Amino acid sequence: MKIIKEFGFELNPQSVILDFGCGSGKYVKELRENGYQAFGCDINLKSEENVDTESMIKNDIIRLIDLKNYILPFEDNTFDLIISDQVFEHVQNYSETIYEISRILKPEGFCLHIFPSRYITFEPHVFVPFSSVVQSYWWVQLWVFLGIRNEWQDSHSIKERSIRFYNYLKDKTNYLSKKQLEEKFRLYFKDVIFCEKTFLKFSRRGKYLFVVTKIFPFISSLYSTFYSRTILTRLPVR
Repeated sequence: MKIIKEFGFELNPQSVILDFGCGSGKYVKELRENGYQAFGCDINLKSEENVDTESMIKNDIIRLIDLKNYILPFEDNTFDLIISDQVFEHVQNYSETIYEISRILKPEGFCLHIFPSRYITFEPHVFVPFSSVVQSYWWVQLWVFLGIRNEWQDSHSIKERSIRFYNYLKDKTNYLSKKQLEEKFRLYFKDVIFCEKTFLKFSRRGKYLFVVTKIFPFISSLYSTFYSRTILTRLPVR
């Protein structure tokens, strides 16, 4: 909320918000408890403790995306704000997805997307260094052999973990460079702003790094290149 306010956009109780890639609907629930008209959608809807996902599904608050006929399940010009958190590194169909987001966003609406950078040091799902770029099986197997593990407990041997990690990276992730991201988003939005420094300013942990950027401005560039991207878009192209 603070980030979009920094760019001149404020929400009110009439604002309609979409959590794109909402998972269990945790943030949708939180936004609704704070008085906003929030909705969510995802390709898989997960259960989570203290979140009544089934009830939100029954009431059409969170909805399943049909991958066979990729259309986000909302009418044109529905949302004032569309957010996503740790989602775009999984998107395989960037053009279709960004077009659909622009379609359901109101003409004066904003989008804010936060996700890992292509060059992140440790890929945040399998924890293999630089595997967002180097996705060769031998590279994954080397690091598994050296002891890299994650929370997946069903793969015990080095070979089993290596295969699972490699297949996950190959089939479930899609890391684009900054240039590629800008090209994709500019097809459907007039304004595409990389605002990692603003994200740091309002982040609970990043605010200390933000102070350092005042002395060493290049720090925010290093952060965005090797850790996280924050993209704000507005003015969808009709």
